Amino acid sequence: MHAVVLALTAAVGLVPPVVHHPTNGFSPHGPWNTKLPPNVRLAANSAAVVENIRLDKVNNYGSWALNTDEYSTPIYTVDRSTPRQRWSFSDCLGKPELAPVIADSLAAVPTPANLTPSKGTDAAVTIYQPSTDTYWDFWRAEQAPDGHWTACWGGKIEHYSRNPGIFANPLGATATGLPMGAFTIRIEELRRGYIDHAVNIATVRTRAGCHSWPATRDDGNTPGADIACEGQRFRLDPAFDVTTVRSPVGRMIARAMQEYGAILTDKAGALVTYAEDPRPWMLATGQPDPYPALMDPDDLVPDGAEKYLILGDIPVERLQALPYDYGRPCR
Repeated sequence: MHAVVLALTAAVGLVPPVVHHPTNGFSPHGPWNTKLPPNVRLAANSAAVVENIRLDKVNNYGSWALNTDEYSTPIYTVDRSTPRQRWSFSDCLGKPELAPVIADSLAAVPTPANLTPSKGTDAAVTIYQPSTDTYWDFWRAEQAPDGHWTACWGGKIEHYSRNPGIFANPLGATATGLPMGAFTIRIEELRRGYIDHAVNIATVRTRAGCHSWPATRDDGNTPGADIACEGQRFRLDPAFDVTTVRSPVGRMIARAMQEYGAILTDKAGALVTYAEDPRPWMLATGQPDPYPALMDPDDLVPDGAEKYLILGDIPVERLQALPYDYGRPCR
């Protein structure tokens, strides 16, 4: 049938549509993978919201960091033969009533032998199994001496490639219920030269009691209408000249923020954006950490400092806040 359709298409002089398969694997029609139109109505208080994000940067280390091996996530793509394990709910928050909510997500997790959570207290991990089109992410994942795995929270998404990139509430490792695999920048994206999805930002102050689609919940900590709302979408001013960003990786991220935007996914101790933890990639390829060379190919700054300087040429004040629930499908 496919050949017949192509033949008929060619006969009438039509060009079949090109289907875009986003690198993050989620639906091409979801909020992460939909390009922003050239003209977008901004939130009425956009400038004030962005100023508060700028102040978070200034008052917390003075940098906009790219998190890689710490407070980000490793991404494991596993095959059908990967052994499954029944993980346990660790209940680190003292909420035993949540055990049945996450039980199905923990019941049969394909768990590679080399699984290693991110560094830092989040201990995050992301797993995708293409053969079953199923995705998991977990928060505070931990392996016991006997090899058994536990997690304090997380979730599972079935039919991953058709999902818009939103966990069913209240699942998901982030405080917003937004999957880390949807927004985390991948090493292979940076190696090929472009990012084809929205990225994330996390900042110090987020509006208390406020979440904007596609977020399903929030853990906001600061009252005030001009504090950024978790789930709120931003974009980098399309008039900003990205060629002024010195780092190739910084330019890629800036372009993605202009084309797809950046969604506020969580609180953090500073202004940050997530990129893939390199350790699984290093193990699979036998190569050293790729980030120093990608971020600073001319070796102008000390190794390890790149992640704190890479986004420094992107002016936070040129971000633009979109209205709450931007892009939400009509009910």
